[in-house]
Amino acid sequence: MAPQQIQALADASEADAAARYLRRQRFLEVVADAVRRADALTRLESALRQPVR
Repeated sequence: MAPQQIQALADASEADAAARYLRRQRFLEVVADAVRRADALTRLESALRQPVR
């Protein structure tokens, strides 16, 4: 295998790893946002079930 081909494979592998990392980071942000929203909805529902004073 020629050095240029080896370098191209290494570059492609590195780019793939970087893309996976960025996707994982975005996914974690989406999950964290979903957890925050679910918590807020749970607190809202709980507050709405309490009797009015």
